[in-house]
Amino acid sequence: MPLYPYQEHVKTLIQRGQSVVLQAPTGAGKTRAAMAPFIECFFEQPTGAFPRKCVYTVPMRVLANQFVQEYRESAQSYQRRFRRELKVQIQTGDQSQDIRFEGDLIFCTVDQFLSSYLTMPYSLPGRMANLNAGAMVGSYIVLDEFHLLDPSSTLPSVLYVIKQLRQLAPVLLMTATFSAAMLDNLAGELNAEVVLVSPEEARYIETRGGEKSPRQRTWHTADQALCAEAVLDMHHTRSLALCNTVQRAQLLYRELRRLIRERGLDTRLLLLHSRFLPTDRREIEDELKRLFGKDAPAQGNAIAVATQTIEVGLDITSEVLHTDLAPASALIQRAGRCARYPREQGQVVVYPVESYMPYGRANDDADKEDVWAREMKAAYAWLDRYSGTVFDFGQEQALVNAVATPRDAQVLKELSDGRRTRSADIQRFLSGDRQPGVDQRLLVRDADSRKVLIHAEPDDLLRNPYAATGFNLDLHTLFGMFKSWQTREADVEWRVKALVSSELDKEEGNRVEYGWKEINDSKLLAGVQVLVVHPGLAGYLKDEGFVADRGDTSFESALPPEAAAHTWDGLSYRLESYEDHIQRVLQAFQDIVVPELQQPACALERAAGWPDGSVLRAAWLACLCHDVGKLSAGWQGWARAYQKQIGRPVPGTFAAAHTDWEWGNASHRDAEKAIHTRHPKPNHAGEGALAMSVVLARALACEPLIRAVISAISRHHTPFAKECKVYTLEPLAIGHIKATLAFVPDEVRQAVDLKAIKPEVKLAPNSFSNLLVNPEHDFEWMAYVILARALRRADQEGTAKGTM
Repeated sequence: MPLYPYQEHVKTLIQRGQSVVLQAPTGAGKTRAAMAPFIECFFEQPTGAFPRKCVYTVPMRVLANQFVQEYRESAQSYQRRFRRELKVQIQTGDQSQDIRFEGDLIFCTVDQFLSSYLTMPYSLPGRMANLNAGAMVGSYIVLDEFHLLDPSSTLPSVLYVIKQLRQLAPVLLMTATFSAAMLDNLAGELNAEVVLVSPEEARYIETRGGEKSPRQRTWHTADQALCAEAVLDMHHTRSLALCNTVQRAQLLYRELRRLIRERGLDTRLLLLHSRFLPTDRREIEDELKRLFGKDAPAQGNAIAVATQTIEVGLDITSEVLHTDLAPASALIQRAGRCARYPREQGQVVVYPVESYMPYGRANDDADKEDVWAREMKAAYAWLDRYSGTVFDFGQEQALVNAVATPRDAQVLKELSDGRRTRSADIQRFLSGDRQPGVDQRLLVRDADSRKVLIHAEPDDLLRNPYAATGFNLDLHTLFGMFKSWQTREADVEWRVKALVSSELDKEEGNRVEYGWKEINDSKLLAGVQVLVVHPGLAGYLKDEGFVADRGDTSFESALPPEAAAHTWDGLSYRLESYEDHIQRVLQAFQDIVVPELQQPACALERAAGWPDGSVLRAAWLACLCHDVGKLSAGWQGWARAYQKQIGRPVPGTFAAAHTDWEWGNASHRDAEKAIHTRHPKPNHAGEGALAMSVVLARALACEPLIRAVISAISRHHTPFAKECKVYTLEPLAIGHIKATLAFVPDEVRQAVDLKAIKPEVKLAPNSFSNLLVNPEHDFEWMAYVILARALRRADQEGTAKGTM
């Protein structure tokens, strides 16, 4: 099927390197418009002509689930046609399949994207905080349903990030429901072009080129809050009821279930929200598509209750759509699930609400009222005047411009007023100044969540508690649940416990011990990432999902088999020489990292005006030099003492990069503790960077790149390290380093001047932090994160080869 004219226009602009802000109605093919330039270039253009990675960001998991399934199927046909694999991946809270963003086309939620670039990845432990940011640099970034981003937290942070990233590759923002003022402002911020689908083209798309009669969607307002009786009174074949909170959806579902049973109705009832286990959620989504999709039986009999999870993207339709009052953009998105296809007729009924949560808060003083609450009231009043009217795309945009423009104007003013402060907050955060609460302000509104597990014996989950089946709950919602769990009558020995951890090896950070600590104060929730609640207080039901108001449901969290067998925290090592380790790391860099690195490296060089090949050279040098600090007398002395303690001594001429260590081996743990008091294990990352700093400076002759590579080496274990301790390299150190030069390309080897190595530092340098990257400088920062990613990936792969 050929592209629509607006899709062709978007493709031309994106392939030209021009960022775009696209507004198109629901069901008009925005996703295809976004994917067409990437798919075409990936298979038909030479490497380097366009980004080889696309990060497609969505606000809700259900969208990611739908898109990844669709494009994995398409990728198979592309592979047969072009004989080239397109790796399509998904990274969300419940489908964490690409935690390191290694795919070619990655569908992810906005919290995964934003947290990764701001070096606090939700998918990885804190010691790997700087691994994922580099995956975004030079990638084609798509931000779908952009209007759903929280304007007080997510929107300004996302704008900061994409204004940086669009200097290297185009960015596409897509929405169906922004006011004209907001569209123009975003385009100005990003130096982007606005693409609008005209009413004429929208009608052409809707009628499939005039071959079919248009759909007809009539809007109504109700006088009372949404209830089960109202849904059943209007139900004929397919009805959807959308609630603003999970709790309201569960209560409405229970009441509908009771009435359907009492009346003996043969009606299929479904519930969908964000607190289902992934397998159950996918089953419900599949059932929704079967009962409410394009090919569903015309004379079906089904009712689905849902939250915002089906507000966007899900390709389903209904005869009647009941919805809680919400902001105008959300109402239009929800209405897109009613009479979605040509020739269909449907009714959209908007119900008043007592609470404006989770969007905003009402206030008796109109001057102090939340902008979202004010907009929702205005939307209801506007719709009430036109109740019973058929709306097309033009009328929907009239609603947005009428009631959202004042809110958008305030949002734009707040963005402008707070831009400098937000930038400073982010830059302090990126530099490692992580003040309490800053991350909560920077991340997406509903991403400020905590993982909640259910288990009577939570110690059974300590092998890898982050991998245990659980539920991500918004912190604000969790406060109310926590209060109920603390006060409800229940025969339980304990109620809620928090996960605590301690690192046995602070620098290398791969040895972590976990434990649980009972908590009784809700103020402690903000500082906790994982909680476990007793199954006597909360539970899980296959048709209702996570239930906070009832226990004893026979459900307990469990570790998946792969998590029990191997974890990030359970790595084992074997004795490995320095030369062997460096060779393995450099080989992994050549085989695995270089293919991903080449395109963003070239893009960064062009944008920053740096010499061709300089970023790739910096990456080779980072991998070559990253463990030079282990050649110090202190580190090698510790390694020899440890190997002797476990009964496997090494000669004094042997330089180790890793010692023997088996996860769970008590003798290894005891040996490490035994020698700690007389010979503590020294740090090595910053020390190695300082030892090689002049070598790196002479080899690169580019100040931002020098700081970037020194930072990448210094932080390849500890992401925010700023210090360097005293050290003395062993007499044979330069010989070991010289031996590793055989593993790098000639042009890198020729740039290395071993005479410039600093063999010792007797006083800890106070000025070491001056050698490190400054997040205020965009190109310097982007160089650092792609070098840090390159080094850490190569080091991990090379280390894994050394354990085989």
